[in-house]
Amino acid sequence: MNLPPELFLIILAILVGIALNGAIKLFYKYNTLLVVAYIVFLFPFALIHSLILGLFGDSRKQMLATKVKEQARFEKMVEKEKETL
Repeated sequence: MNLPPELFLIILAILVGIALNGAIKLFYKYNTLLVVAYIVFLFPFALIHSLILGLFGDSRKQMLATKVKEQARFEKMVEKEKETL
């Protein structure tokens, strides 16, 4: 199967865009130093992970909403623990 160079470049550009979107989500979701180490030491896995996150990962608003809910739940637990003391 011989693809024309223009089609190959279009497919490559789409894959690079998806991978960059996933990489941004990785940096937003996890610790920056861990993500850099993950990319350096486990590049093939990190690339596949970023492609999957780029296609199917939560949006920034959804991740922020999850973090806010988790923080609120944690604060409720802390208040409940203070009341029992």
